[in-house]
Amino acid sequence: MIRERFPLRKYSEITLEQIELAPSVATVSLIPDHLYLKLVEGVNNDTVLSCMVAPDHLFMQQPTHPSYPALSMLTRSMDSCYSSTHSPLLPYPIPENTVCAAFSVDSWHRAIVLSTDDETKTSYVKFLDFGGYAYVENDSLRQIRHDFMLLPFQAAECFLSNIKSKSENGCWPEEAYSLVAASTRGRIIYTQIADYTPDGIPLVLCFIVLPDRGVVFLNRKLVDEGFADWIENEAVAEAEVEGPPVAVL
Repeated sequence: MIRERFPLRKYSEITLEQIELAPSVATVSLIPDHLYLKLVEGVNNDTVLSCMVAPDHLFMQQPTHPSYPALSMLTRSMDSCYSSTHSPLLPYPIPENTVCAAFSVDSWHRAIVLSTDDETKTSYVKFLDFGGYAYVENDSLRQIRHDFMLLPFQAAECFLSNIKSKSENGCWPEEAYSLVAASTRGRIIYTQIADYTPDGIPLVLCFIVLPDRGVVFLNRKLVDEGFADWIENEAVAEAEVEGPPVAVL
């Protein structure tokens, strides 16, 4: 029947020979670089803290970026879409680096799958708009619609530059978490890129203007309070002199 539809004299390239199919290989999603909203080098980035993994491991959003106001509308649209029981699950096995919709804290968020545990049927994901990591049940992961990928991912992951925890195992005391939370809550953080980790994650300097205390250099504050050791370099010394913009309040 196929040959009748495609005569050999006219479609000589169609041989109808049987071929052996190669075994299927799980594909890894390659995320275009432009989908990530990154911090800009050489300037004070206006940021807010959206998630604290550790006192020196932060996720920042940029509330003055033109794309930021669309985030709340995206979240509402995703909640409306995935509240339906007919929204498609991710194919199994779930490839690493798959971007998906993940349900957490009573809402749906864009996330990327970092690993999957077959025994517990959960996946370890990173949230792309608010930051942070979590184990999410595979039943709470959904295929993401194309139109939900148009907005750049809003959370920029970074580490505080030139400091390390005084603890030998790298842990931080609860007081250090409280200090960062209290200093950044409701505040614009002027964030400068000082360097990058080997994985390409920015190492940053963070300045905060407090009405009663002036400019607080968050990196140095953790050292002054006895939670971290300072590691000096020329880039930080220069940025510390320059500081954040003066006209901020």
